[in-house]
Amino acid sequence: MRNDYYSNSKDYINRWVVSYADLVTMLLALFIVLFSISQNVTKYQAKIIKDNNVLVPESITMAEIQNLESLKELFEKNLVKNEDIKFFKDSRGLVIRLNNSVLFDEGSAIIKTEAYKTIDDIIQTISTIDNNIIVEGHTDSTPIHNKTYASNWELSTARATNIISYMLKTGKINPKRLSAAGYGEHMPVAENTSSGGRLLNRRVDIIILKK
Repeated sequence: MRNDYYSNSKDYINRWVVSYADLVTMLLALFIVLFSISQNVTKYQAKIIKDNNVLVPESITMAEIQNLESLKELFEKNLVKNEDIKFFKDSRGLVIRLNNSVLFDEGSAIIKTEAYKTIDDIIQTISTIDNNIIVEGHTDSTPIHNKTYASNWELSTARATNIISYMLKTGKINPKRLSAAGYGEHMPVAENTSSGGRLLNRRVDIIILKK
């Protein structure tokens, strides 16, 4: 009788060990599957970012990427086609880049009469969304010395603030959404050693910030 008891006890212990081993095996398999899925999702997200040419940090969500792409399509649809107006996405949001020749005469911050149509189209589209906006003025490295502006800093800042002022006059955009900055020649996008490079550096960037 005693031998039967020990025999049954051993069988019970052995059955418990087998069940535990099965459980561990199943958990290991589950973790492997979950890890594989997470790797595929990461690759899929990276592919979407690459395919859409979205220059954004890794922390950006898919919803933000889709929102930026929708904004880009909206502006491209509503603005007249112009080779001096570019649209692209960066880590801050959607950038509308306008060559200064579209907006201003050389050395001036007074908006050209023919430029108001373009700005009005931008304002009309901006008024349909609630993202915050930054207007940045940029120049090339050619020094400026005239009666109105003593430096490129002042010229670039005046251009940005004049565009902001016009946006406010329309009454279509909440002032809390707007800010302006002037960088002079200190944030170039091309070398200032050629006329083509200087042309690219003379620009106004209107940035539609991510939410």
